[in-house]
Amino acid sequence: MQMDHTTRKRFYFPGSGQFSVREHFAVGFEPVHICYLGENFRRTFLDLVVPPAPAGEFSTRNLTERLTGPQIVERFGENCLAPLPVAWHLLLQHASGQPGALLTNGQTNILIHPGVDYTLGIFWFHGGWSIRAYPFHSDKQRAWFAGNQVIVRSA
Repeated sequence: MQMDHTTRKRFYFPGSGQFSVREHFAVGFEPVHICYLGENFRRTFLDLVVPPAPAGEFSTRNLTERLTGPQIVERFGENCLAPLPVAWHLLLQHASGQPGALLTNGQTNILIHPGVDYTLGIFWFHGGWSIRAYPFHSDKQRAWFAGNQVIVRSA
């Protein structure tokens, strides 16, 4: 049964050139207040260099049921996955937890970068962004609760 995953916010991503994750994602206050980068994120993503990402329309979609990363990909489709530069674009707009497209209420903003079998969990916690990565293939796969939101390319 297909559940309705309601759109919360729509936004335009202006595109990006080549994107070095390590040059952007770092614990600190400038330009984004990041308080924590999880071990899986550091190990899997920090050395990643993302090719230029095209401009496009994206949205945040409310999960209405509990889903794992692979189930999210199945539900929204691989062509709707959002690359890491989209997350960075949003983080810049909410550098200190200002309201907007990203949730800052303790719930998680979920992003799946194309071609990487990890789900990113981005959430505002104790005055800073916490960014963690959860593998698709593990003994205890992470399932995301209804109420969290997924960042996807609009179809």
